[in-house]
Amino acid sequence: MRAIIANRLGSPEVLELQEVASPVPGQRQVLVELHATGVNFSETERRRGIYATPSFPWCPGAEGAGEIVALGPGADSSLMGKRVAFWGPGSTVSGTYAEYAAVSVDALFHLSDKISFDEGAALPLQGLTAYGLAYFAGRIREGMSVLIHAAAGGVGQLLVQMVLKQGARVFATTSTTEKASLVAGLGAEPFSYGDGLRDRIAEATDGRGVDLVYDSIGKATQEQSLSLLAPYGELIHFGESSGPAGAIRPEQLYDRSLKVSAFGLITERDPDAWTKARKDLLSWIEDGTLKVSIPLRLPLEQASKAHRLLEGRATTGKVILYQGAS
Repeated sequence: MRAIIANRLGSPEVLELQEVASPVPGQRQVLVELHATGVNFSETERRRGIYATPSFPWCPGAEGAGEIVALGPGADSSLMGKRVAFWGPGSTVSGTYAEYAAVSVDALFHLSDKISFDEGAALPLQGLTAYGLAYFAGRIREGMSVLIHAAAGGVGQLLVQMVLKQGARVFATTSTTEKASLVAGLGAEPFSYGDGLRDRIAEATDGRGVDLVYDSIGKATQEQSLSLLAPYGELIHFGESSGPAGAIRPEQLYDRSLKVSAFGLITERDPDAWTKARKDLLSWIEDGTLKVSIPLRLPLEQASKAHRLLEGRATTGKVILYQGAS
């Protein structure tokens, strides 16, 4: 099969299209013929060796959508031919920058004909992350105020919609007027980064600040995120695209009784809750109450271009690689 392979750490150009053997599904796995692959910022970090350095040769990706074409031992025979999407950590999924992937049956989203493969590939990782933030980590209440950094990104757009769905007021930071217009279209109130953000948020909240900040940026925004919080507010870290956030000292928190926490997507914990999350996400996509943004589709062989655009913050929503004819 055709696959994108990296043999060393480095720039996007280390991603090369090669012919490799197709994966063989193991115990309770299926083989999926991929039609669409989701590209994620974390894969650019792994390629650069920022975290979880891969073993080489490495086929990136753990997210995709397609049709089941073979079954491993213990996989239900009724799965053959089904349309599915998936995301899974570690050994549960083989690399998805490829034409085929071996996938654990526990990682599957079962797609109806109403959901395209592109939508399926765009949903799992970012959808589950946003769901966990909005429904497990955030404790959203009607009428509370929430600020979401990097709100025009894939997770950000989904998180905006899920927080609004629960009756909160959403402030959204963006880096361009185009991105501001995008999040405003979702129902959020856009704010630009930079000096004066604290004052602008204070003015919008009658001097109170926000109840919750979701921060995927880390080092560059941590101090400002804390400054935006109202008394008893909470900062939730879920990424560090600008570098690791700094250490928190309790004396920074006493004056307003603030909380600082973090969210990591670990679906092996409480599997029943994550099964419900998958069903909810698919239901919302089908009924139109949740929309995924897919502004850019590239052929598999242009994976390096996808990485360059992601690293350059030149994208919104989800970037998809497609296999075969468009």
